[in-house]
Amino acid sequence: RHILLFTVSSPIGHHIHLCSMVPCVFGEEDIVIPCLEKESYRFTEQATAILKAIGNVIDNFSSKPELSKALKELELTHCPPGLHGTGMAEEHFKVFNSVFWCLIKNVLGKKAPYSCKFAFRSFTLDFDNTEVSEDDIVSSESCLKNPLGSWQSQIPTSEEAAATLKLQAIWRGTYVRKVLNSRKPGTKENANVQETLQNLWTAIELNFEQCAVMLLREMFKRNCKSIEKFPCYEDEWCKMSFADYNGSYADQPPNTWFMLFREIFFVPEDMLIVPKMYTTIPSFRLHVVDNDTLQEMPHVFFKVAPCVYPKNKKGYTFMAEARTGDLPVAAGKWRLRLIGSHSPLPFLSREAVYNIYSIKEIREYYIPNDEHIMFRYSVKAAASHIATVQVQTSKPDVFVKLQVLDNEEEISSVTGKGHAVIPTFNFLSNEMLSSSQ
Repeated sequence: RHILLFTVSSPIGHHIHLCSMVPCVFGEEDIVIPCLEKESYRFTEQATAILKAIGNVIDNFSSKPELSKALKELELTHCPPGLHGTGMAEEHFKVFNSVFWCLIKNVLGKKAPYSCKFAFRSFTLDFDNTEVSEDDIVSSESCLKNPLGSWQSQIPTSEEAAATLKLQAIWRGTYVRKVLNSRKPGTKENANVQETLQNLWTAIELNFEQCAVMLLREMFKRNCKSIEKFPCYEDEWCKMSFADYNGSYADQPPNTWFMLFREIFFVPEDMLIVPKMYTTIPSFRLHVVDNDTLQEMPHVFFKVAPCVYPKNKKGYTFMAEARTGDLPVAAGKWRLRLIGSHSPLPFLSREAVYNIYSIKEIREYYIPNDEHIMFRYSVKAAASHIATVQVQTSKPDVFVKLQVLDNEEEISSVTGKGHAVIPTFNFLSNEMLSSSQ
């Protein structure tokens, strides 16, 4: 899959005649971008081949000669060309086993039964997968009324520690032999695993293509170097996901500052995000603030730069401001587009965008003084809430610094020319402040 950018310059008009030997999409951004959300043909083909190979192993799990052949075919399918015999092969197999377990949990639910965990280990012979081991610990502890009991505060003696290690070794040996025995046709364990895997496969077949894409996409997310050897990896540079959020604004008089919106988005996982604003207002700017660090994301030419947004606790505040010039601005609409490399994208902290705000405006004259302080106000909040603070001077070329102080300590500040804005600030209520002191 490829993306081509056509730039046409003509004083009168132009006519483009595009000929292609394969299906293509030609048009503006809104026409092309939705097509880039879909997986490429090569990606879907590779994902389908891997899941079909898994199904072939399940179908032949009770046939020893056919099982060996099916396992070899699965290895050749999910292992990229040229990877065998290299140092990356071991890491690749760990990633594959891990995402296969994720697929099982996704299909059967997060609380997969013990039979599925045993069947997974029988299928992969992977005894070191930490995700499955953690699930085993959680499930075993939930079955016990008092899992630690009186041992919680005791320090074991050397004899007790040695006995514990011996018990663990005996249990592990017994468990490994049981798993290996489940690979032998005709045994009770093999029949149980075969039944469990068939039930799993029946559930997978209900959404076969979706499960196939999820399996391979999860492998790509693990950032294993081996995925770069897949032919479909070449299509990743033009794969993207996007989400649009729309809103409107009222008529605005000349020489006015106003806020288009301010919303909190949560990032489900570390991801590269490109935020873009669309509006007919000539002068506007988008701000993005990390609510954990209160640091604003960097700008390039007054636009939020593409960068990786780490997952955090309090999310990110997206705030858009606009200013009118000497002429009024008629009511219109705006659109925020979040573009990411994959799904899921950042999501709103509430159901819809809200753009009606309570405004407190103060207009005063500046009297020159030795401290160069234009104004100083004490803010008392009846309830904790998030606010945007903006200052604007009648002289457009003067530099101004806006600060928020707490007990004379600077909490937040910003510098601008004729205009400065703190996109988001959480004012605590007076009751909370007095109780903390």
